[in-house]
Amino acid sequence: MDFPLSAFTELSLLLSNEIIFFLVVGAMVFLAEKRPEKRKKILFAIIIVSLMVVMLKNVFAIERPCIISDSPYGCPETPLMNYSFPSGHAAVAFLVMIAFLDKPTFPFFWLFALFIAASRLFLGVHTFEDIAGSMVLAPIAYHIADVLWGRYFA
Repeated sequence: MDFPLSAFTELSLLLSNEIIFFLVVGAMVFLAEKRPEKRKKILFAIIIVSLMVVMLKNVFAIERPCIISDSPYGCPETPLMNYSFPSGHAAVAFLVMIAFLDKPTFPFFWLFALFIAASRLFLGVHTFEDIAGSMVLAPIAYHIADVLWGRYFA
């Protein structure tokens, strides 16, 4: 007998789709940040953290826990990112959270980042170490983007 999935599970599975995830993040940034230059800088930072995630996933080549434990929710099959460490979803969510540290909307972005991190663990596609790595990677990527933006685009 099939049981209905909880709202948490449904939302976790929905945001697991990279296209939907990036559309949601883009809409959040667009609605929360009114300055066009800051929006562009955040987009630039997202690109940087995404490239860093792809590079690190392929350098470390750690299998996803859903492959090892056969998760009931399936395992992502993304050609460039079939590995686990670090979590790309969590890295982007934490990076966007950092971009709003000085804004009244920060608590919303903080909760969103925590939700994304918890959902990746819940779905069994990442480990705590993957999430922790993303938490370390996000401020590094944002700092790199901030420095490059100030030097070449401001």
